[in-house]
Amino acid sequence: MEIRAILGMNHPLWVSGPIPTDSDCLPKALCFGCLCRPVQVALQPFGALLKFCTRYANVRFRVTVETTTGESGSRCPGMEDQMETAAAIPATEDRRRTGVLLAVLVLVWACELLIIQEVSSHPDESLPLLQAVKYAARRMALNLAACSFLVCLLRRFWLHAASLVGLIFSTIIVTYADYFEHPLSWTTISLQWNEGTSIAGHAASLISWPVVAVLLAVFAVKIGLREAVERRPPLAGLRRRGVVAGVAYLVLAVGFAGFYKPITRVNVGSPEYTYGYAVAWATEFLSYDAEVVLEHAIAKAAVKSRKLTEVEAPLDFGRHIVVVQVESLDYDAIDATTAGGEDVMPFLRYLKGQSMTYMVKPFHATGSSDADFALLTASTPNGRITPFKVVGFPFGESLPWLVERFGYTAVAIHGNTGAFFQRRNAYEQMGFSKLYFDQELDDCGVNGAYDDELLRFSARLIRESSEPMFHFVITWTSHGPFNKLPSDAETIHSSPKSVDQRYVNCMRYVDRALEEYYRELPDDTTVVIYGDHHSCVQGYASGTVHKDRVPWIICRKGKNLAEQHQTARTGLATSGNLTQLDMACYLRDSLQTFATIANQERAKRNQH
Repeated sequence: MEIRAILGMNHPLWVSGPIPTDSDCLPKALCFGCLCRPVQVALQPFGALLKFCTRYANVRFRVTVETTTGESGSRCPGMEDQMETAAAIPATEDRRRTGVLLAVLVLVWACELLIIQEVSSHPDESLPLLQAVKYAARRMALNLAACSFLVCLLRRFWLHAASLVGLIFSTIIVTYADYFEHPLSWTTISLQWNEGTSIAGHAASLISWPVVAVLLAVFAVKIGLREAVERRPPLAGLRRRGVVAGVAYLVLAVGFAGFYKPITRVNVGSPEYTYGYAVAWATEFLSYDAEVVLEHAIAKAAVKSRKLTEVEAPLDFGRHIVVVQVESLDYDAIDATTAGGEDVMPFLRYLKGQSMTYMVKPFHATGSSDADFALLTASTPNGRITPFKVVGFPFGESLPWLVERFGYTAVAIHGNTGAFFQRRNAYEQMGFSKLYFDQELDDCGVNGAYDDELLRFSARLIRESSEPMFHFVITWTSHGPFNKLPSDAETIHSSPKSVDQRYVNCMRYVDRALEEYYRELPDDTTVVIYGDHHSCVQGYASGTVHKDRVPWIICRKGKNLAEQHQTARTGLATSGNLTQLDMACYLRDSLQTFATIANQERAKRNQH
């Protein structure tokens, strides 16, 4: 009888020897099947090769016993069973490797999510190490459960699609958190999606491409791991494991965010917020309460500041008052110079010497509307949603209402639509006598997208008025990605190739528009110029960089206010420790003091 071992590679290996034809006499336990002793000895030279092939190349083999008479099909009892057992050894190891690959894929994905959560959390205050580790452990447990659920249940195509969506999602939330310095919340998405999509071009310019490169590398690793799994034998019970992981995720999510420390009781900037964005957003969606948001907004607005009022002399306002909120005006932009030593904003740099100038930390949690809300109401924005969208917020007794009481005509001018951030509705409640948004400006033949036209229109209204005027003007041309300038206005870099060059061009344009505006204003006009928020542009300023600081310049045409600037001598004005609330409250307090003194003097004149 001959014994032939046929490998999975269809390579026949013949081994012959005198073996009895009675199959019952064959031994039952030999290394490569139920082979008798002579065959075992004959196969010994090939043992190492066969062991290597069966273990590492997933080679399957079978043994066929043929008699010396050439009759085929005579099989040794038990031989095939043990051959199948031997063949099952590499298959089992392959399935084990499949499990290892899946586990590595889950771990890589979970770690990626953990890093994204940590980077984008921006807690309001630093945490002790032990507490930070505790929060991270909770997130990691949720991430492992969620990733296990997806990896076990999704087919290859859908898993790749989920990874791609995750890459885009991670890019968005990291960019948002880096710009606004707090996590992206569901309330922001649901209530401000229109404003967000309208400035998508600016958002794209803020993307950190090194971060994207890292995310792409991790994406490639995840794809590679999943493709390696596809070439392996399937793992039994994978779907069952996925269901268990999904149930575990739900239990952990409900336990952490619903009972242990409910997410409804923490702020967006708190470290507990990012149990995972899915958990946070789902909780916000299910628990959103407009009344709670209103109560929170009113409580924040009730806090006032006298930090500057107590140390700075009250302002002596002129016949007219104009407040200009300049888009993306950095504190550093005023003193910035070009490579050739030319001032970027020569007019504002000159005006600083005649004014009371401050370095201020702005409010910018939900967008530019935080800045005008703070100025007009002398209050802190709620920090969760745009303040003008808080239903039922009491906008009465705002700055426009106050100046109207003191004899000024309050006018608001902005080149964007009144629906943007719902400014029109809020401004009407504040007491402005006249609103000029894009529609009204178009009717007047003014293109509000360009600051020079907008400011020229404001100056003309003031010159033609016989009554004291209060103008609140919001500029727009210098909004990111800083590509709205006409070609003839690009005076520093004629063909800007980077965002910092475009920004510098915009600041020069704004400076010239403000210079013309100041020149056309009547004498005895008090002018307040401030930036709504920082530009997030780097690389244009030489020297010390004051991140997230904007200028406040208060001047009066025909008078040098720098001579009465007390906090400039103490260092508080340019320390960077003042906030927009400090400035808004000081402006309002000064106006009330000024009006009180004016009324007293008027009463004395009437008595005489």
